[in-house]
Amino acid sequence: REVAGSSSDSDEGDEAQEEEYEGQEEESEAHEAEDESQEEDEAEEAENSPPPRAQGKKAKGKSVRNRWKAKDNEFGGDLPTFLGESQMNVEGRDPIDFFSHLFTQEMIDDIVFNTNLYAVQKGNENLGLTSEEFKTFLGMNMVMSYIRYPRARMYWSSEQGLRLDLVADAMPVNRFEKIMRYVHFVDNYSIDPENADKFVKIRPFLNALQGTFSASLDPEEYQSVDEMMIPFKGRLSIKQYVPKKPKPWGVKVWVRAGSSGYMYSFEPYQGPSGGRGEISQLGMAGDVVMRLCEDLQDQNHKVFFDNFFCTIPLLQALKHQGIFGTGTCRKNRLHGAQEKLKTEKQLKKEGRGSVSVVTSAQNITVTRWMDSSVIHVASSCTDVSPTDEAKRWSKKEKKMLKHMGGVDQMDQMVATYPHRRRNKRWYIRVFFHLVDIAVVNAWFLYRMSGNEAKDLLHFKASTARRPSATPPLVKRRAVVKVPPEVRYAPGNHWPKLNVTNAMRCSDESCHRRTKYTCLQCDVFDVTTE
Repeated sequence: REVAGSSSDSDEGDEAQEEEYEGQEEESEAHEAEDESQEEDEAEEAENSPPPRAQGKKAKGKSVRNRWKAKDNEFGGDLPTFLGESQMNVEGRDPIDFFSHLFTQEMIDDIVFNTNLYAVQKGNENLGLTSEEFKTFLGMNMVMSYIRYPRARMYWSSEQGLRLDLVADAMPVNRFEKIMRYVHFVDNYSIDPENADKFVKIRPFLNALQGTFSASLDPEEYQSVDEMMIPFKGRLSIKQYVPKKPKPWGVKVWVRAGSSGYMYSFEPYQGPSGGRGEISQLGMAGDVVMRLCEDLQDQNHKVFFDNFFCTIPLLQALKHQGIFGTGTCRKNRLHGAQEKLKTEKQLKKEGRGSVSVVTSAQNITVTRWMDSSVIHVASSCTDVSPTDEAKRWSKKEKKMLKHMGGVDQMDQMVATYPHRRRNKRWYIRVFFHLVDIAVVNAWFLYRMSGNEAKDLLHFKASTARRPSATPPLVKRRAVVKVPPEVRYAPGNHWPKLNVTNAMRCSDESCHRRTKYTCLQCDVFDVTTE
């Protein structure tokens, strides 16, 4: 009986313990369900409000936990419908018409005014530069970009086969060099000593060019953000070194371009804060993307960028403004998505081309794709489908590379016929690089307008020549040629001192002045001294 009683007591104890465990499990499940609903509410609240962008070096805001699930993007392979319209706002027939719409007469007048003002401040009151003369000066520099000589003065050379009449007849070399010396874009005495803008010496021109670029063509559906280098190796505090660039030393510029290659917006780099104060929670790179995309809101544009810019908060901030972003993402910026994705070891075991995808409650999709190494792609509009077999990349990666190449295409076109004359003043290098960009942008507009097909070389040559412009008359000294029968005949080839002022030597290759003339030839000649 004692044994039986003890066994029944133990059975009752086990039943009570099981009931207690079941109650704990139900309670924990209720807590989990409550936590899940709370997280979903937080996610929904984060989706309906932009990420915090409080000011500060590392701005702090309420961090919302991203809840990732192993599923595809809700768009299912179909991109959101584009609500805008890419329309060209330029009319013209000749190449100069399109270039003049980007590089306007107001810009030229402003540069001419500041150039003359700077010359007076430097003690040269006789420069007297005019708008027409500056246009000629600009065209000569364009010619020098596609017909290149090792030295600038060779274009005016007196040696047969070297002189380029297109340049030499347009303006004397001394006048050309004097204009180049005094080119200026702002009154130095009007600059505030406390101005932190490191591009203040060329800021009016940058702002004017930015306005014409964005106004000439409505933004295309697909945009890309990347960096561009303006080559310069002189002394400059904001000079950057990017080793993987063809020209690693120079001034870095953030650029937004369309898939056609047309540059819409740009911002010169001048330090982590960008000359704009403090950095938001999105970071320096995220702030750059947000500033460059200010005019793309609420039209379902698709913006592509690389892993330098891409973060999950940036994609959320862009999506809140009606902009869909896509980019390769670094492994340490996945905000917990790596915990739900397949490990690198699993993907390597499955082989090249294997993928793993997760999506957050805000519809941000992260794809881990196995190529020769693991690649992460984050997007608010694209997903892993459709997939197909390819030699080196999937359709998704190929699509991204296609739309990401706008800035690279602009770089390639500018590097074809660049203005690379050496100059110690950094803002002159920036100016002529932007002139090259304006020519390429005008060429893109010319092609879009359906005019006669011209490649970039013919377009730039037509712009530089300005058919409607009449080159100024150039005063050239008269050359006195002595007949050979007089010059080489025996006689009185003796020097005679002339009491008048010294004159240029009659020999074309001689640039000296002399007071002596030849008695027989009756010409001024240095050799008679």
